[in-house]
Amino acid sequence: MKRVLVVLFLSLISCVDLLAQGVEITPFTGYTFQSSFNIVGGRAIIRDGQNWGGMLGFSLNEFAEVELGYSYLGTNAVARSRDLQNDVDERAQVHYATVGVNRLIPRSEKVTLFAGGKLGTGTLAFPEANIRNITRFSVGFQGGVKIFPTENIGIRMQANLMVPIMGVGTSLWWSPGQGTQVGLTGWSPIAQFGFTGGLIFRLPG
Repeated sequence: MKRVLVVLFLSLISCVDLLAQGVEITPFTGYTFQSSFNIVGGRAIIRDGQNWGGMLGFSLNEFAEVELGYSYLGTNAVARSRDLQNDVDERAQVHYATVGVNRLIPRSEKVTLFAGGKLGTGTLAFPEANIRNITRFSVGFQGGVKIFPTENIGIRMQANLMVPIMGVGTSLWWSPGQGTQVGLTGWSPIAQFGFTGGLIFRLPG
């Protein structure tokens, strides 16, 4: 399955590269707000914090672009439940890797509005290894503005919403010392909302 996904991904990149009229490289940083979801007997929380990442955009024409993106959030994950002896508060990382399409709305030679959607993977990772990592298929939506003071360098500001799909549930696992491992399963979706801003470096097609 992984090989098939890699082949499809590389094929998509090849097709986009052939069709693209220009390429935009955008490193960014921003802020993601706190999100929470239900677990058995309580709630789990992914705390807010600064995010950062990068995007690689391929302009198909004046009104559309395909975009590859990666974002990272260093945070803490908290679980509170009547089934846990103590609250869980663990250092965590949120990773998103996506591919998407934006609808471009030019307002002038220097200003372009955009809105679009994206698909990919979302991973909640725990670097201290007390809780197992979770990876889910994710969907996202974004909208914002690009401003180009010069032809090849611009500013990008946008709002983001990422939603990991939890059709089979979400699990937070915790091993309290030498005790029995406790599993908490939640069924409500996680929605992470935030804002980002970055510099655009445009490479002519």
